[in-house]
Amino acid sequence: MSSKKLRNVYVAGKRTSMRLEAAFWEGLEEIAQKESLTLGELCNRLAERVDVVDASNLSSAVRVYVLDYFRAATPKRQESSYNPLAVAAE
Repeated sequence: MSSKKLRNVYVAGKRTSMRLEAAFWEGLEEIAQKESLTLGELCNRLAERVDVVDASNLSSAVRVYVLDYFRAATPKRQESSYNPLAVAAE
């Protein structure tokens, strides 16, 4: 069983389906709310950026966008204090 959720969104007036992990749907909804957009409006904007983010489809563009959005909102850590292997091992 896939952990991805299939949802329909309207892009350029046409219904399309996207299959994303729940965390990405939640992130996308949070971003839409913060930016005062509907989920459809945000997806329309992202559909225009598919080539810009070097994604092969809308689902990939959404994943890249959500990751970039929250990375940009996160304070930068000092290089010496960040150990990605410690997080991965937990």
